[in-house]
Amino acid sequence: MNKRTRLIVSLLFAVVIILAAAITRFYVNVPKNSAVNGGEGIERIIASDGSDYTIFADSTGGCGIAEAGRITAAPEWDSLRFAENDRCIASKKIGGREKFGCIDFEGNVVVPLIYGSIEKRSSGGAAFYRACSDEDGSYVLYDSRFVPQFSVPWTVCDFSDGELLLENDGISCVYTYGNEGLLFKSAAVSGNILNRTYELNIYSRVLLSKLTPAMIEKMTEFTESYIEYAFTGDEMYMNAFDADIRRFETLFPHSEEITARRLLGVPEVHIYNVGSENGVPLYEVSVSADTEIFHKNESDISESMRDVIKASVIFKGSSEYNIEAVSGAFEIRYPEYTVEETTAAPSDQAGDGITF
Repeated sequence: MNKRTRLIVSLLFAVVIILAAAITRFYVNVPKNSAVNGGEGIERIIASDGSDYTIFADSTGGCGIAEAGRITAAPEWDSLRFAENDRCIASKKIGGREKFGCIDFEGNVVVPLIYGSIEKRSSGGAAFYRACSDEDGSYVLYDSRFVPQFSVPWTVCDFSDGELLLENDGISCVYTYGNEGLLFKSAAVSGNILNRTYELNIYSRVLLSKLTPAMIEKMTEFTESYIEYAFTGDEMYMNAFDADIRRFETLFPHSEEITARRLLGVPEVHIYNVGSENGVPLYEVSVSADTEIFHKNESDISESMRDVIKASVIFKGSSEYNIEAVSGAFEIRYPEYTVEETTAAPSDQAGDGITF
């Protein structure tokens, strides 16, 4: 899954969960026998939550929940185990495969039964649940009330010594977790612009306290497309984003002498918080572009020059749902030509050289 595809996945993620919940109810929603009281139908007690609630099995082996002997959740589950906040992890065979989800003590489905496993992890009084899909092995992280903590699933979701490592294609995040919940510790992004790779690392706790992985991904994905547009002039790179193209400048747009632009590398990429506008945070993605340009001199001879030119892309927003690109430009608007060794203009191969 590439990064632009994950943008679509993040939008569909909540819809999938809702649909899965509906499918789960279709399979498991059977009429409950509310007249069963006083322990009738309870064959044996499996577990207790330390108060009045127990998990029991009936004569067929089905598992349910009872409060002081009164059945509150019918014995329609293949297995149940207590979780946090009046929840139980439940399993049931659906389509011939055992699926796991979560129900409350009344038998209502809280998390749809779509997972191959659900595991609890806790540290410093905080509890989280890692749900693994048996379809593709991806993970969804839930808090103690079984609320999803991120808008997309992860290919890696590992707990170790009070830290949580999350990974997807191109992004790796580390969180600490404890009494204060999840605290964003670091993020690393690897990306590609016109076949030139780059790395972005964020360690500032102040900055990370304002960001989410999805915000970082959206900003870097747009910045990649903007730099590609700036070098090529091809608006196709910007079509996937809802942005006013007039606010984004190409590289040296008014230099008629330039015959070609080539991106040689991306040595540095950084994200900064640069204040706010009407109370909404502003961010800058700064990109250092190792650039070679070819131009005609006064004698109409092709010459080249090379420089590291910084681009600045400004974003505005407070969450992954409202973050938007505001503007983009290079700090040098017109090249300072220097006399260098004469060379032929490059061919346009796989994004290495762009000829206008």
